[in-house]
Amino acid sequence: MTDSFKIYIELKVPEGIDPESEVRGTIELNDKTIKEFAIKQGTSQSYEHTMELDEGEHALIINNNYSADPKTACVIEKITFDDIDLGIIAYSGEYRPDYPEPWYTDECAAGRTPKEVWGGKDAGDGSAPMFMGWEGSYKLKFYTPLYEWLLEHL
Repeated sequence: MTDSFKIYIELKVPEGIDPESEVRGTIELNDKTIKEFAIKQGTSQSYEHTMELDEGEHALIINNNYSADPKTACVIEKITFDDIDLGIIAYSGEYRPDYPEPWYTDECAAGRTPKEVWGGKDAGDGSAPMFMGWEGSYKLKFYTPLYEWLLEHL
């Protein structure tokens, strides 16, 4: 069975050194790109997309693909599914940064191996997957019927 499904996402890029610098990325659902974005520092944008979804498992992926300024980030401010603000449930997603070289190798050699995954359903360390300070991907797995998934995660 398929149902109409609406996703709404707000992304923000905090102010940085160069206000003309931008973060670029994509929003995907089930490995299919539904939106490409470019957001200048100090601004935010929202995206809405409606599609038909079959019952079953799905994955929302937000990719921070490019940032010219290493002191900037892509911040996920809000995610709603079918007009329901996920709030804290969105923190059960995982952020997997793509650390730059040679920084990553140097950190590992110094005994300070950076985290491979931030957040996640079982994260007990309070890490925040919705602040993507490095290029990388945020992934939130969910399933439909949506109300069943929401009840399980309340």
